[in-house]
Amino acid sequence: MRVLLPKTLYETDPSYGPVFFLAGPVRGGDDWQADACREIQKHIPHFYAALPCRYPEHHPLMRFCTGGKENHFDRQLSWERHYLTLSSENGCLLFWLPAESKKNPREGNEPYAMDTRGELGEWRGRLMHNPGLRIVVGAEEGFPGLSQIQRNFNFAMNSDFPIYPTLAETVAAGVAKAQ
Repeated sequence: MRVLLPKTLYETDPSYGPVFFLAGPVRGGDDWQADACREIQKHIPHFYAALPCRYPEHHPLMRFCTGGKENHFDRQLSWERHYLTLSSENGCLLFWLPAESKKNPREGNEPYAMDTRGELGEWRGRLMHNPGLRIVVGAEEGFPGLSQIQRNFNFAMNSDFPIYPTLAETVAAGVAKAQ
């Protein structure tokens, strides 16, 4: 596994493995990204994990960071757009929607997962126009607005769009799309 973190441009080699962008709540969602990386490793040993997180040096995933051109992107959003697109075409864009953490809830007054909801809408629209994009969505019971998200995807895709109920099932579906 090689971890890709914000604002650094990394050279990715498809012969090493696919790129997974782990999209979903960062603030208030606990460290589901580390859990997702462990789940991916159960299926394939070599992959890139683009994580829109700001980890401290001692975080367990930091030992998997690979070198790159630091601060290549002027903003994290530019970095995210690059790796969201790369993963949707050469790996899998994996959305996981955990319920808000009771132990580590978000701070501030913004609604929970506000940015994630916008990204879901954007990528739902992209998927409507390009059904070949590699995107999977999973959600924990209790994620606010999940029934509306499901209805929106079903309507947009004109079918029963799968939203997986566990992180393990979401990852398994993402790995299948990436291969």
